[in-house]
Amino acid sequence: MQRTYKFIIFSLLLLVGVFSATAQVKTAPKDTVFTPLFNGIRLDVDISPVFKKLLSGNETYSYEAAVLVNLKRKYFPVIEMGYAGVDKTTENLVGFKTNGIFGRVGIDFNLMKSKNNKKTENNLFFVGGRLGFANFKYDLTNVVITDDYWNESQTMNYIDESASKMWFEIVAGIRVEIAKNIFMGWTARNKNLIGEDPIGTMSPWYIPGFGKTTGSTWTLNYVVGYKF
Repeated sequence: MQRTYKFIIFSLLLLVGVFSATAQVKTAPKDTVFTPLFNGIRLDVDISPVFKKLLSGNETYSYEAAVLVNLKRKYFPVIEMGYAGVDKTTENLVGFKTNGIFGRVGIDFNLMKSKNNKKTENNLFFVGGRLGFANFKYDLTNVVITDDYWNESQTMNYIDESASKMWFEIVAGIRVEIAKNIFMGWTARNKNLIGEDPIGTMSPWYIPGFGKTTGSTWTLNYVVGYKF
């Protein structure tokens, strides 16, 4: 738990440092342009699940979209929503099945300078943070529990178990305007769970929006976006 809190504090300090550094950069007068506060809203749709589903053998699926507000082409508050699930059977026939809705809120910081160049002024190289959450139910079947004292085993099934999970993410990525108001790019995410399951409880193998519960994890989204 202490390691998780230390990582959260370190990540927040890193974001503050990046934000402060970029805010203090002085741009030469010839490159300076006036940028209004509000620069539109962008809708991003993740298309990477099409490829991920093929690679996972149809065990997992995930669909998500994001809405971002463009403030001065530098700050991008964002809301992300999606639906994900898994239907997995291991080699020893333990089964895990779940699906549910997840959400994330956060902000991105564009590290590129605004210049008098219409071809590149809307392109982005950004870092940011997210707080993710999911409420879902899951089935865990054919779990063999062994009593070492009596040397006996029994098979247990956990059906319709409820769970709520939260996590934080450090993100980085790019967006390139390939046509007027149409963007493509990618986002890399480092995800870390917040909190731990009580001792003696069955932990879900997969969390919608987070992925496999194997500690810190990395994921990659490839998106297509449209600016309104």
